[in-house]
Amino acid sequence: MRIPNLTAVRTNVRLRGAFAEEKNFENRVKQWLRSKGCYVVKYYGCGGTRAGVPDLLVCANGRFIGIEIKAEHGKLAPLQRSHVDKILTSGGAVAVIRPSELDGFKKFIEEVLRDD
Repeated sequence: MRIPNLTAVRTNVRLRGAFAEEKNFENRVKQWLRSKGCYVVKYYGCGGTRAGVPDLLVCANGRFIGIEIKAEHGKLAPLQRSHVDKILTSGGAVAVIRPSELDGFKKFIEEVLRDD
């Protein structure tokens, strides 16, 4: 009988927990954005799509916003940083948000929605 590597098992559980935390947070953000009348597309990266594209592609009051959702201590990958730079260079906006930053993000979106 083979004994599993306990470190790997613990690591996998932690990763699943961080992923679940990020997914739950993403769902809350999507729901809030839609309640404010924003158009929201969830981008799913897979074999035939571009890696590094923000999780949510949003149109708020005619303004394009790429939103990258992160768990509390999550960091952008280099390819994600590259997409952030391209969006900003093109005149769009980008938000990288964590659960502790949700209130500031909501204020930003509300300002965008008030701009005429």
